[in-house]
Amino acid sequence: MRSDEVADLANFLRARIDEDEAAAQSVKRDTAEDTTGLKAQVLADVTAKRGVLRFVERMQQDAEHVDFLVHGPAMIVLSATTFPLRHLAAAYAAHPDFRPEWEPNEEEVEPDLLFSRSDWA
Repeated sequence: MRSDEVADLANFLRARIDEDEAAAQSVKRDTAEDTTGLKAQVLADVTAKRGVLRFVERMQQDAEHVDFLVHGPAMIVLSATTFPLRHLAAAYAAHPDFRPEWEPNEEEVEPDLLFSRSDWA
C-alpha cells in the first residue's frame, strides 16, 4: 500500500472515530438502563484508536524526511501498519466511504518461507 493510500485509510478512520466519539458524548444517562459503562468504553476505544493514528501520522511525516535513516525505517513501519489499520477500518465496512481495497487481506500475513524454516532452531 502506498503512503497516500495509508493516509486515505487513516483519514477515513479518523472521521469514523470522530463520529463514534460524538455519538458516545451525545448519550444521555438513561434511568432504565445504565449506559455509563458503555459510554466510557467507547470513549476509551476512541482514545486508543487515536493513539494508533498519531503513531501512523508520525511515521507518515518521517517517511517524507530526506535522511534515509529516518525515511527508510518509517516506510517499513508504514507498510507493517497497513494490516492492523485495515482491520480497524473493517468495523466500518458498511460506511459509504469504505473502499473495497481496505478489506483485510489475510494472505498478507502468510509467513515468508525464507524466514520460517523450522531447521534454523
